[in-house]
Amino acid sequence: MPSKSYKSSHQTKNNILQKALELFNESGTASVSMNALAEALGISAGNLHYHYKSKEEVIRAIYELMFSEWDVIYGVRDESFNLRILRGILRKNFELTWKYRFFYREYAALLRNDVQLSKRFRAIQEQRVSDQVALIKRLAEAAGGGSAFDPKEIKNVAHIGWILANTWLCYIESTGRKIKKAVLEEAVEMMLLYYKPYLFSSLEYRAPTAAK
Repeated sequence: MPSKSYKSSHQTKNNILQKALELFNESGTASVSMNALAEALGISAGNLHYHYKSKEEVIRAIYELMFSEWDVIYGVRDESFNLRILRGILRKNFELTWKYRFFYREYAALLRNDVQLSKRFRAIQEQRVSDQVALIKRLAEAAGGGSAFDPKEIKNVAHIGWILANTWLCYIESTGRKIKKAVLEEAVEMMLLYYKPYLFSSLEYRAPTAAK
């Protein structure tokens, strides 16, 4: 009997990734098998394996989706870069952290268990830190103090900011708080306060009224 063949389609693959993202966010990657994912999608296990041969492959593909969305955020090339634009970038940053929350909850274990994902993550992380350095330089220049910073200091500031942003979700959830708009805005203001001593010496900083 000839083996079944399945027609590959962008929409089918996207449906798989979106459903996997939903399930991973709800239950964690360890609790979601490929068979469970196929059942949730209403397709056969064979059809799912035609598109993605393993759960690791699904996770890598989701990570690439996340990476592409980060590219949009850090692609800002506004000539009048200012505090308002930085606040918007940070807001989108934390919205994506929540959208792909399973990854931020589990990435240490995921990277240990998948060498290919680990290599890709390290490369992207290096790029993202470079992007953060560029953003800090642009805001410092807008504030009139861009030349006052040592390059190593700026890179350290970017690294710490990266760590704060990546661990924020786990911290909030450890306190038992629910993630909602007000908490996302709190995260944005937290990061702005972190950057304030380095960047806002000649810019007036005012935290907006807390979101309801």
